[in-house]
Amino acid sequence: MPNSWSKEDRVHYENSEVWQELEKHIIDTVHRAEILQKKIAETVDQGDLNILKEYNKEREKGKQLDQDANAVNDDEVAEDGMKMTSDADDAANDQELQHEVVDDLRSLAKAAIEEGNIKLAYKIERTIDEILEQEVTCV
Repeated sequence: MPNSWSKEDRVHYENSEVWQELEKHIIDTVHRAEILQKKIAETVDQGDLNILKEYNKEREKGKQLDQDANAVNDDEVAEDGMKMTSDADDAANDQELQHEVVDDLRSLAKAAIEEGNIKLAYKIERTIDEILEQEVTCV
C-alpha cells in the first residue's frame, strides 16, 4: 500500500513516530534474538563437551571392566579345560537352562496379557514356540 502513495505521503509515513517506534521495536527484537542464539550456541557447546567428557570416563571404566572380565574368563576357561564333562551332562544342563528360559518367558507373557499388551504377549509366545520347536532333519 505505501508503494501507491505519493512521495510526500511516503516521506511523512516513514518519518512518523509510529513508524519509527515500530522500526526500533523490530530492530531491538532482532538484536535480542541474536544474543539468545549466541547464548544457546555457547550453552550447547558446553553441554556437548560435558557429555563427551562423561562418555569418555564411562568408556574408560567399561574398558577396564572388559579387561577384568577377560582375565576372569581366561581363568574360568583354564579351569573348565581341566574339568572333563560328559555330553550327557551338557545336554542335561542345556535342557535345564531351556526350561528356565521358557518359564521366564511364560511369566513375561502372562504379565503382558494382564497389562493388556497382546502384541507383546504374541511375540513372546512365538519365541517360546521357536525355542521348543524340535529340529527336523531332512532325509
